[in-house]
Amino acid sequence: MIEHDLSKARQLVQESGYDGRPVVVLQVTDIPFLTAAAVVTRQRLESIGFNVILKGMDWSTMSVARARKEPPDKGGWNLLHTWWHAANIVNPAVHFGIMGDGERAWYGWPEVPLLDKLVTDWVRATDQTGRKRLADEIQKVALSEVTYVPWGEWFQPTAFRKNVRDVLKFDAPIFWNVKVT
Repeated sequence: MIEHDLSKARQLVQESGYDGRPVVVLQVTDIPFLTAAAVVTRQRLESIGFNVILKGMDWSTMSVARARKEPPDKGGWNLLHTWWHAANIVNPAVHFGIMGDGERAWYGWPEVPLLDKLVTDWVRATDQTGRKRLADEIQKVALSEVTYVPWGEWFQPTAFRKNVRDVLKFDAPIFWNVKVT
């Protein structure tokens, strides 16, 4: 999606006036891929000049901690990792990461009124060409305003015993129609 240029990133951090205050990353310790994501994030941020603190906790604790709006030096946070099933972000109308309505937005509470306008326009668009154009613009605005940062995509493998039949294929478990023979 973007080209990584660590030299340019270091330069931008220096030019930003960053004062060395710790960047607090919530690290979920009981879900391995989230633990790894936090470690890689810390390494990458430190490599460009940030002072990073990983704040380790289990998923349940993080689910409470992410709602804290205090600044990091008062128990708050700067960054967290999470994931969504495809159905949760399949289009702009349901994608939590591109909400820009402040207090009602996803954790981090970004205020980007243009995003809300573009999403409303997307919902009201009647032709696919217009929707595609609006979806592209929504992604550009969300990524430039950094309402979220996509960090990967994967398909979760699923296996069933031979005697489990008629499983409906979907991106999340659905147990309708399932038979055990």
